[in-house]
Amino acid sequence: MKLKLTLAYDGSRFQGSATQPHLNSVQDRLANALTHLGIFEKPLFASRTDKGVHSLGAVASVWCGEHFTDLIFFKNQLNRFAHPHIHILRVERASENFEVRFNATMREYRYILNHGAFSPFLAAYFLFYPTIDIEKTNEILSHFVGTHDFKGFQKQNEPNKDTTRTIFRARALRHKNLSVFVFRANGFLRAQIRLSVRTVLQVLEGKMSVSELIEQIEAQKEHCRTPAAPNGLYLSKIFY
Repeated sequence: MKLKLTLAYDGSRFQGSATQPHLNSVQDRLANALTHLGIFEKPLFASRTDKGVHSLGAVASVWCGEHFTDLIFFKNQLNRFAHPHIHILRVERASENFEVRFNATMREYRYILNHGAFSPFLAAYFLFYPTIDIEKTNEILSHFVGTHDFKGFQKQNEPNKDTTRTIFRARALRHKNLSVFVFRANGFLRAQIRLSVRTVLQVLEGKMSVSELIEQIEAQKEHCRTPAAPNGLYLSKIFY
C-alpha cells in the first residue's frame, strides 16, 4: 500500500531535503528511519527545500507492505528512528494513484523575521532584523499577488522553462517580536521566496523603489539577485 507522511524537520541539520551523495538530507534520513521498519523503498517528497530551510508540514509518500494496519503505532515507531531532527506528524493511507508532487494544488511558505535581541541559539531559525512597518510591507507584498512570470525570482542558471506562477496570497503578519511573511501559490521556483523577501526588505530600506520591484515582478528588469538567508524560511503547508 502507499502511505502519505506529513512531517516537520529542522533544516539547519541537513544539506537540503533531496537526497545527497553524502546522505545528509531529509530524504536520506527518513529513508534510513523507514528501513528500521522493514521499508526499503525511497520516500518521494512533494517539494524540495534548500540547505538550512525548515518545514512545518512537508509531505512524502512511500510504498510499504499491507501488514501495517495500525498507522498510529507505525508513526510512533517511525519517530523513534527519525527523531530528533525529523518528526512525523501524520501517517495516512493514500490511493495507489496518489502522486505526492503532482497532485498538490497549492504550497505555502513562511519567512520569519525576529526583531528581538540577537541570540546564537535562535540564529538558525530566524532572520534577526530591525522592526518593520507591517502596513507598508503589505502594500509592497500586494504587487506579488496574481499570475506573473517570476523568472527574475529564481536561482540563477536554473533550467526552468516555465517560470510563470500564480500567487494567491502574499502577506505579512505581526506576532509579538516576530514578523511573518506568508506566501501561498500554485508552485514556487527555486529560491523564489527568499528573493521575494529580499526585494521587499530592499524597498523598505530605501535601496530599491516600488517601480523597480514591479519591473522585476513583470520580468522587465532585474534589480535584486541576492536571496534572503535560508534560516528564516519554512515550508508550512501543502494543499491537495
